[in-house]
Amino acid sequence: MAWKRDKNTIAERFMKDELPGFLTKEFDAKGDEFVVLEKNGEIYLERDHGTLSVSSFTGDFTDILMVDKSEKTLENEIKSVFLSDGRSIGMKLTIKFRIFNSDRFSKNLMGQRKRLFLDDVWNEVVSDVMYKKILPKLQKKPAKDFASGDFRERARADIETGVKKKFRGWGLMLISLSTNFSVPDEHEDAEEEEIKWEEPESAEKHAKPGMTLEDEAEELEKERLEREVAMELEKKQMQKDAEDAMEAMELKDIQERKKALREKEAKEDETDKLAEELESLKRAKEITERKFYKKELSEESFQRMMEDFEKRIIEIETRLRKK
Repeated sequence: MAWKRDKNTIAERFMKDELPGFLTKEFDAKGDEFVVLEKNGEIYLERDHGTLSVSSFTGDFTDILMVDKSEKTLENEIKSVFLSDGRSIGMKLTIKFRIFNSDRFSKNLMGQRKRLFLDDVWNEVVSDVMYKKILPKLQKKPAKDFASGDFRERARADIETGVKKKFRGWGLMLISLSTNFSVPDEHEDAEEEEIKWEEPESAEKHAKPGMTLEDEAEELEKERLEREVAMELEKKQMQKDAEDAMEAMELKDIQERKKALREKEAKEDETDKLAEELESLKRAKEITERKFYKKELSEESFQRMMEDFEKRIIEIETRLRKK
């Protein structure tokens, strides 16, 4: 089964019964797509690239997630954030991210959704980060504070920290985040105020003392390469973790089969012992009867012993029937 989706779809869930195929079910992962098999909300298998075939009769999964782990860009705006002086500002956010932890993503962001879109991620960011943590702090400030570059940088840093922390819990990696503010012109009448978008400080303003723009560009390129290396190492680690998980599951399966075999052998051994004990009791009962008929035992002793034999024989036969 090839995943048919538009560019705004990040992940889609399919129930096992929805998937085509009778004897086997096949999933095709292309490019940065991943196939994630789940059993009752828990991931037990993840595969990237190529085709994954699973028997239709296996009970090891209940549904499947098709996941796009390529870099995503989310651009949106929060309008009319009212401040302490009655004025309002707006914020434009550009967020670049990708999925790096399928388990956290499945449990904490995808949840029971049928599909997850870019807009869903934006709505979660606005709800869980901006409205709950960032905006309540900013709304305590007047509009004039946003005229300060230092203040805007601190606000941008707070937003990036909040989003990065939330993304980590969702299994997402924040690659970059930029925030532009729309600030009202203080010299205009409140009803006709002009909105000016304040762009992030230029690379030239942020250049370290003694560094040329070329040096700054070289340092940024170095950071980009280091990030790419880190991402590649993380991808290899994820692949290794998946392989280790498969080996662990195979080992667990072997251990469970060995345990079942030992339990079966122990059960058979116990059955044999009970059968032997039953035969011994029956022989002892016959010997006791012969001694009574030869008048080698009193009737009182004979009755007491026969009751004991019968009781023990019934107990053992009951245990054997339960085996």
